[in-house]
Amino acid sequence: MLSPSIENIKDTKKLSESSHLVQTRAFAFPSSLRPLAEKNFALLWVGAFLSNAGFWIQSIGQGWQVLQLTNSALLLGLVTFIATLPNLLLSPIGGVIADRFNRRHLLLFTQCFYMLISLLMGILTTLHIITVWQIILLALLNGVFSSVGFPAWQTFVGDLLPPSQLRQGIALNSTQFNLSRVIGPAIGGLSVGIFGIAGSYYFNALSYIAVIIPLLLMHTANREQRKSAHKSMWSDLRDGLYYVRQRPMAQIVLLLQFFIAFLVFPYQTLLPIFANNIYHIGATGLGLLNSAAGIGALLGSIILVMMTQRIQNGSRILLIVCCLGGGACLAFALSNSLPLSLALLICIGMCSVLSSTLTNTILQMMVPQEMRSRVLSLWILTAFGLAPLGNLGAGWIAQNIGASLTLGIAGSVCVILALCTFGFHSKMRTLPERENRP
Repeated sequence: MLSPSIENIKDTKKLSESSHLVQTRAFAFPSSLRPLAEKNFALLWVGAFLSNAGFWIQSIGQGWQVLQLTNSALLLGLVTFIATLPNLLLSPIGGVIADRFNRRHLLLFTQCFYMLISLLMGILTTLHIITVWQIILLALLNGVFSSVGFPAWQTFVGDLLPPSQLRQGIALNSTQFNLSRVIGPAIGGLSVGIFGIAGSYYFNALSYIAVIIPLLLMHTANREQRKSAHKSMWSDLRDGLYYVRQRPMAQIVLLLQFFIAFLVFPYQTLLPIFANNIYHIGATGLGLLNSAAGIGALLGSIILVMMTQRIQNGSRILLIVCCLGGGACLAFALSNSLPLSLALLICIGMCSVLSSTLTNTILQMMVPQEMRSRVLSLWILTAFGLAPLGNLGAGWIAQNIGASLTLGIAGSVCVILALCTFGFHSKMRTLPERENRP
């Protein structure tokens, strides 16, 4: 038997080797990728990527289905609007719920519901009994659950990571979503041609399993969010609104996000019109157009992952992105060349993700964890609640004056409003340092 001193020496050596191994493994991750060293975050990251790819596959099939059933740009915009209408009405309440209850349980419930809705739409399509009004109704139900699931999802990153890795985690979460935007639409276009529209719904239903399983396996008890047992939901909601009201920086950031979301984001709703009536490239071509925008979004996400720790004034960058996105939208509307249009879609996609992720990051870094879902719900209300009115308006205007002219006007107005906001930008720099940095 070894003497205690020798055992101690060996134990110390093993501990040293173990510590060195941990340091080596940690060193293998650059600082921008450090959140992937967290097991729970990494599992959810992979699962979310697969699930989001399924979402984009379904989006291509559903958009093509609505166009085949109705040949109406207005109804195409209406489906998108109805799906996001609950964000306009319920997002602030959803943010309160996500702050009060266990976010992992909320996500499990909403993901299971999404899976069942996709499965139902696939069955209805297979039986050839689906109508546009059924699509609208099911989209509305999805939207109701998204008003809770979306703020819970965005703030769940903070439950899985330490505060020092929050910026990188938000950027990586955006990266997986936009990586799926590159792959999903391309697969979606092929899926419609090979498996039919019903296949896109079945693929999406299956993809939710990739998120549900990690959520079932992980535990986040050490990061339980606040439960306001002694406050009403309306009191919690009022606290969140008051918090933003006292911070002009948050208000300006939300305003810039609204400009680009309301005026530029509707380009995606009108892409089936461009694919079918302008470029005559069919469902596969529609997947190509969406993939181009997805490539831009992915590039924007990668830029943020690499630069997130170096960004000192996110609000100024957001202003530039708003101008650039509006200009690219105008140029896309004027373009008659498919290769040029694909390049412009890359730029628009990049601006879209830069604006959303910057707004998300600025707000989350500004807000204490126990209030994040409520404040982020105002971002969701702005970008995915109020802004989708732009989808409905774009569909109606495009029905009357054409898709190209509609996007051209929207892009021009976005640039003008962003430049007007530049006059207030100097006021941002006079705000306290803690509010002026994301």
